[in-house]
Amino acid sequence: MSSKENVSRTKMAFKNVIFNFGYQFVNTFANIIVPPLIIGYFGSVINGLVSTIKQIINYIQIVGSGISESTIVSLYKPLLENNEKKISSIYNATRNSFNKAGLIFSICAIILSFVYPLIIKEDLNYFSIVFLILSLCIAGASEFFLLGKYRTLLIADQKQYIVNIAQIIGLFLSTAFTVLLINLGVNIVIVQLVSSILYLMRILVLFIYVRKKYTYLNPNIKPDYSAISKRKDAMVHQIASLIIFGSQTLLIANYCGLKEASVYSVYALIFTGINTILSTFSSAMVAGMGNLIVSSDKEKVNKVYNIYEYGYYILVFVFYLVTFIMCLPFIKLYTSSSVDANYIHFDFVILFSIMGILNCLRTPPATVINAKGHYKETKYRALIEMTLCLVGEIFLVGKYKVIGVLIATILAYLYRTIDVIIYSNRIILSRNVFETLKKILMNISIFILFCYFSTKVEFNINNYIEWSIYAGVIFVISSLIFVAFNYFYSRSTMKELINYLLTVIRRKNGSQKNIIKKKI
Repeated sequence: MSSKENVSRTKMAFKNVIFNFGYQFVNTFANIIVPPLIIGYFGSVINGLVSTIKQIINYIQIVGSGISESTIVSLYKPLLENNEKKISSIYNATRNSFNKAGLIFSICAIILSFVYPLIIKEDLNYFSIVFLILSLCIAGASEFFLLGKYRTLLIADQKQYIVNIAQIIGLFLSTAFTVLLINLGVNIVIVQLVSSILYLMRILVLFIYVRKKYTYLNPNIKPDYSAISKRKDAMVHQIASLIIFGSQTLLIANYCGLKEASVYSVYALIFTGINTILSTFSSAMVAGMGNLIVSSDKEKVNKVYNIYEYGYYILVFVFYLVTFIMCLPFIKLYTSSSVDANYIHFDFVILFSIMGILNCLRTPPATVINAKGHYKETKYRALIEMTLCLVGEIFLVGKYKVIGVLIATILAYLYRTIDVIIYSNRIILSRNVFETLKKILMNISIFILFCYFSTKVEFNINNYIEWSIYAGVIFVISSLIFVAFNYFYSRSTMKELINYLLTVIRRKNGSQKNIIKKKI
């Protein structure tokens, strides 16, 4: 492998991380500011309704499961070899598959919009819910008919940063007008309709870029449907994940009511935001890891993976320690306008933290599995996790309500996280699984110790500025703690991580200097 290829891969990974982080920041910020406005202006019932509908729409999107994942894996090799004809044939197959899935999604969305309002127990206007569902489905339909084929190609080509730039533009416009319309007292249906339409702006950005960059794409070349042969296996994984995540809101809404669904959605929003920020680094690594695996440089794969896993676990525990400590003070500020539901639950913070950490611990090994395309080999394991979660939730939700749902999810996550770690280390990387487990156990021990000490401290926070200062200070302290302990655990890996980061920074600065010289 040439040094030029290494430089290119590093630059792409750097860009993907930066813009993915930017998108996740904007997305998290948007998700943070909109729900309290909905709660304040429309009430917890409407907020719970919107959250539940979004989860149901996610379920309908199962019809497109596996298309993108299987195509990305198939595109790695032709993109590496610059095989333009092969790229076009795979792209055309992807486009046609997304269009068929989009048609099925649209039919299901229309049926949902007229049937679901009949199931809701709360006294809400039937046609208002119908139009609310249709408005929320616009963005989902665009994923199939317009966005999917562009996003798949760009992610496989290590250009996810272009997708994120488009997402940022669409999300910014959508959020800005949502906030404006809510404050103007506009009906929630109109708010969601305008929001969905403006979010479509992201497609225009991708359309222009793909047309300009990939001029060789030929719509007349015969589609290569064999490239998405792994779709069914990848679909199993997506369906399993969707049922695990989506079943929580639906079961809580059904057994506990829309108010409890609203309370759950606020905590889920915060912890999902943390997970998406952390996933910035893993998603940026998938295409690069896949590119490495295709090149069959196993020594390089193991070295890069070890650094990635080491650094990622530090980030996970730093972010979750800050979240554990600062979550309730944030919830108090965030839901201060609510008078119809109790949002303060310390037990939720504990359970969501455990659930989030378990989910994040599997990210590095899952990245390798996805990059390798081992969907068929691991699909039954994913189904076991889904079954454990669903059966546990149904069994526990009646007696223990939201807490029962969270406990069931934690037990399912525990099984699957251990399974993913063992599989990726033994089957794909051929390395000792205890190297990963030792890192996890060390970081968990530190995490539990400082969580215990944090419960002895009381915070008197009155506004978001004070909260931000406290959170910033705790973040710095947490970072120093985990970096120090991990340095003593493995000095050599820490040095490799630091050298890697310095190399990325130097290359970035070097490329900027070259651009300046060219302009001069």
